[in-house]
Amino acid sequence: MRPLKVIGLNSGTSMDGVDAALFQISPQEVPASTSPALAIEMLSSILYPFESSFQRKLKETIACGQASLESITALNFVLGEIFAQAAIQLMKDSQVRNGEVNLIGSHGQTIWHSPKRVTNWGISTTGTLQLGEPAVIAARTGIPVIGDFRVQDMAFGGQGAPLVAFADEVLFGQAKETLGILNLGGIANITVIADTGKAVMAFDTGPGNMVIDSAAQELFGYDQDTNGHLAAQGVVDKTWLATLLEHPYFAYAPPKTTGREEFGAQFANTLIAEGKSLGLNEYSIMATLTALTAFSIAQAYQSFVLPNYKLQRLILGGGGTENDSLRNMLLQYWPHQIELNCHEDFGVSSKFKEALLFALLAYTTFFGIPNNVPSCTGASRPVCLGKLCRPYL
Repeated sequence: MRPLKVIGLNSGTSMDGVDAALFQISPQEVPASTSPALAIEMLSSILYPFESSFQRKLKETIACGQASLESITALNFVLGEIFAQAAIQLMKDSQVRNGEVNLIGSHGQTIWHSPKRVTNWGISTTGTLQLGEPAVIAARTGIPVIGDFRVQDMAFGGQGAPLVAFADEVLFGQAKETLGILNLGGIANITVIADTGKAVMAFDTGPGNMVIDSAAQELFGYDQDTNGHLAAQGVVDKTWLATLLEHPYFAYAPPKTTGREEFGAQFANTLIAEGKSLGLNEYSIMATLTALTAFSIAQAYQSFVLPNYKLQRLILGGGGTENDSLRNMLLQYWPHQIELNCHEDFGVSSKFKEALLFALLAYTTFFGIPNNVPSCTGASRPVCLGKLCRPYL
């Protein structure tokens, strides 16, 4: 390995644009028992927003669960052009030339993720699809691009997620204490780092901000419940909450992953209608749906993690970190006292954590270092994630 300047690109469940960040990644000498020890410096970052009409069409296409072959094909190349524009804008803002950047890691935009094995045309498979053609990004930027990270893990029996366990191991494995890294994005996921520095578990607990944001939009016309202000004005309906927690996903044992296919707009709209039919006001619907996220996380910890690992602290990341109501409910429902920290306490940008993840995955794959975590994804073996597109021979 050698030092490289690497750009990480990602568009998440909010679909508001491309998170783009430039990192200097350098190897460090460490004992052989630890993960690749890497020094990481974020040099610059931007959110490259989607144009409003494109964003609306993208959300509609994904939410409907149905799209023509022509639209999916076109969207793959359109997103490739947009991701390339994001990388170019980042370099322009950073005042670095294309030749100074060695590599790009691009996750693209997840269109569908189906980790459950199903039979199609007589063959049993899992499946996933991320759009944003890496070959287009490489052609426009003149920089090698590694993308399509999930499929190699799934080819070896894994869920293709959560990929973040590798980054969590690299970033937090030196603490030598038992930690939980909780990402409160659209979907909530937790990584457990043992005191050995290894990621020993990682899985999606269920909805994070996805249902909360949908309710804020539907009930109040807001993009999100800023600081948990709306939920704070309501009362949790404990009977309804208990019913919501009977969703079968919460009882599945890890490894497991989920997404908008399970907890997306249709699920949220059904819950909002249920809350109204129970006579709850808008604020109490917000409070109960926020409690659903918090309680399902605490319940997953108690059921699947605590029997083997008692966390000393919980490190929060993602947009939900700023939701005071959600944070307070996590402390209320947690089965024992727990210290809450945020990524920034460890010098890690929560906003650009996923951009960093894909920069790290690209860097390690480039040097042939396996970077899935089979104990977390369920894959049968360690593999290098992603496919390399070179803009030159």
